[in-house]
Amino acid sequence: MTIKRGRRVWIVAGLTIVAVLAAAAIGTRVLWAHPSHWGGPMMGWRAMLHELDLTADQKKQLAGILRTHKGEWLAARDKLAQAGRSMVEGMADQEMKPEALQGRLDAAAEAGKALGRIGIAMRREALALLTPQQKQDLAKRQQRFLGRMEQRSGERRQDAERHFDDWIEALTR
Repeated sequence: MTIKRGRRVWIVAGLTIVAVLAAAAIGTRVLWAHPSHWGGPMMGWRAMLHELDLTADQKKQLAGILRTHKGEWLAARDKLAQAGRSMVEGMADQEMKPEALQGRLDAAAEAGKALGRIGIAMRREALALLTPQQKQDLAKRQQRFLGRMEQRSGERRQDAERHFDDWIEALTR
């Protein structure tokens, strides 16, 4: 093995680690989400729906939707958590080939998609229960939520850039 090839292996390994850590940081809320957060497409809905002053009938119907999807949502969340653990275990195995790590990353992505599909189904069913005014109020609340999320995302991006710069600086000293 030449020095050039060895350096390339380390660069690829480093980038893979960074990608996994970034994915883990982003997915942490979903991986370890408390059921009340609903995760993914449903994130933040609990508080927003509470603020909408649902009728007793709407609450009962919403509880039915949650009850219907609870098992599949929890199973999908557990599968995503297992896939995340598998990625971490793969990163700890220094003999693991990049193709095997890619397979684990693909499995984690598929698990995340499955959880997202369940969340989308729950969201669609929940929206069908709302009155036009409640939907309008919910849309306003969601826009405010998105604004806060975008602001935090920008702050996290700046933190990540500083972290990378610090890491690069430390490696080049």
